[in-house]
Amino acid sequence: MLELLVAMLVTGVGVLGVTGLGALTVQQSRAAAAHADAVLLVHDLLERVRANPAGLAAGAYAAAGGSPASADCIAGACSAEQMAAFDLSAWRCALGAEVAEADCAARMNAQGGLSVDAASGALEVAIRWRVGGAVQTLTAASRG
Repeated sequence: MLELLVAMLVTGVGVLGVTGLGALTVQQSRAAAAHADAVLLVHDLLERVRANPAGLAAGAYAAAGGSPASADCIAGACSAEQMAAFDLSAWRCALGAEVAEADCAARMNAQGGLSVDAASGALEVAIRWRVGGAVQTLTAASRG
């Protein structure tokens, strides 16, 4: 009878250990997925800016920081300034910052920012998000 109780105790400890490891694996998988989404969103914004050098040169990416896009640049042609506002609006939508729009599909619940040095064309993109109570930050810099 004593051997049976010891065997049940050892088995119970083993099952609890495996269950805890499974929970930790799920938590780490979510953190890795959020980090991968952040990397994709940083790359997305840098590519959008790189595709619109006239908007960058005009300072439209720095000026359009908080304004929503006034034109739909997918449906028709836009000026460089309108494209910059559209790019930033679409990026904020993907971050989850502008979920009020009907067609806004947020990838994550995050905050982001773009800083532009107009003289050198240097860009810095930063994204902050929360995973499991901890704030994570990803920052990337590029030269025009």
